[in-house]
Amino acid sequence: MIRKLIVATVLIAVLCTMASARTPQIGDKVMIGANAGSYYAKYTGIITDIENGFVCLKCSEATLSGMIFVSKKEKPIDICIGIGAIIALTWL
Repeated sequence: MIRKLIVATVLIAVLCTMASARTPQIGDKVMIGANAGSYYAKYTGIITDIENGFVCLKCSEATLSGMIFVSKKEKPIDICIGIGAIIALTWL
């Protein structure tokens, strides 16, 4: 009896954690944190393409260790980031 209860509890816990998983889709507005050598880069924009190990986005803001190199005032640029360099991805 106790064994069935433990198995049921573990199964419910696994199902609950899997339900919150989400993958990025084309058109999502995201902020991506990426490893850029010894620096940390943050890119904000809308995903335009996901394929061949890259996530491409129309970047409206980008910073490299706190220094802004694409400002919100400028026209958005197209960039692609290798999925191996992505440390964090946040939906906005």
